[in-house]
Amino acid sequence: MIFGILAALFVQSPVQAKTTFPDVRPDDWASVYIQALAERGIILGFPDGSFRPNDPVTRAQFAVMIGKAFKLGFARNAIRFTDVPNNYWAANAIQKAYTARFLSGYPESVFMPDQPMPRVQVFVALASGLQLSDRIVGSSDAYVGTLKDSKSIPEYALNGLLEALSYRFCINYPDVHVLNPNRASTRAEVAASIYQALVATGQAPRIPSPYIFEDFLYEPGRPKP
Repeated sequence: MIFGILAALFVQSPVQAKTTFPDVRPDDWASVYIQALAERGIILGFPDGSFRPNDPVTRAQFAVMIGKAFKLGFARNAIRFTDVPNNYWAANAIQKAYTARFLSGYPESVFMPDQPMPRVQVFVALASGLQLSDRIVGSSDAYVGTLKDSKSIPEYALNGLLEALSYRFCINYPDVHVLNPNRASTRAEVAASIYQALVATGQAPRIPSPYIFEDFLYEPGRPKP
């Protein structure tokens, strides 16, 4: 109980970062994650120097980001997507993300590279590609129960979301208890989740934030920091 209270107090004030992007203020909720990934070359700005944190992230853009963030393994054979020609700007990144099981296609060998990524798909993609499920404890119902919009989570995403919640990929701003699973993920949100995935795999130090959903972490029998 005392540990949980201390942990809650510890994350009340988000860490700030002085960013190199004019449209990302130091006090923006995701500034520290954006800056950390920018320094690693995982995310880039636009030609005008902006980052555009509120822009949606497409499936192709996400494939490129995770290719820069992680060393992608080989889990299945490549597939030719009918809507991703060989000269498409992200064709190579898409194939690598697919063979590493971070991303999958749709029926009829379609990938939809320009489709915005819903937030829940980002969480499921990270969980699938990083394959951390062997360390999960508990059920999806128990983990998502305190999310105010848990009933809007697609059935197919529950297992992957369980992993994402367990390893703190889910950063919910401005309300930590609202997941917004079906809304298009923004560049700021994807940056935060990718950083959290780096933390989960031991590749980055943990950054305290009041927007990391971790209500369940201090209950007996469940994962702890």
